[in-house]
Amino acid sequence: MTRTRVFLVAMVLGGGGSAAAQADSDSVAPAPAVAALYTSDQARRGQKTYEKNCVSCHNASAYTGAVFRRVWGGRSAFEIWEQIRTTMPQDAPGRLKPGEYADIVAYLLRLNRYPAGEEELPADPDRLRELMIAPSPRPRSP
Repeated sequence: MTRTRVFLVAMVLGGGGSAAAQADSDSVAPAPAVAALYTSDQARRGQKTYEKNCVSCHNASAYTGAVFRRVWGGRSAFEIWEQIRTTMPQDAPGRLKPGEYADIVAYLLRLNRYPAGEEELPADPDRLRELMIAPSPRPRSP
């Protein structure tokens, strides 16, 4: 994992404000950074895979918004990847390649406005366990 990704994940898990900003009670602490867990190209591949294998049973819009954040926010990327991998497609769970499942997760993250980055979401379970999905992809309004 790169230092940038470790830093961003640490920011998400640790809150991310600087000591100076926290010490100044008149200032508003910056919103924690949201880790970029996938690339734009990966999300595009994931959309194609989703359209080919999932859309006949699942409308993608059903996996966006507050429900997605409530269910998956604060959990590891492994958890959503494993859920999809072991249950979908319904007629043949596990039929897709591990990377195709990672691409689908990337697509769902893009649908939910999580930022794209320079590294693809891995298909390795151990690496996925290290990556957390932020509770919210956007800073909240004051």
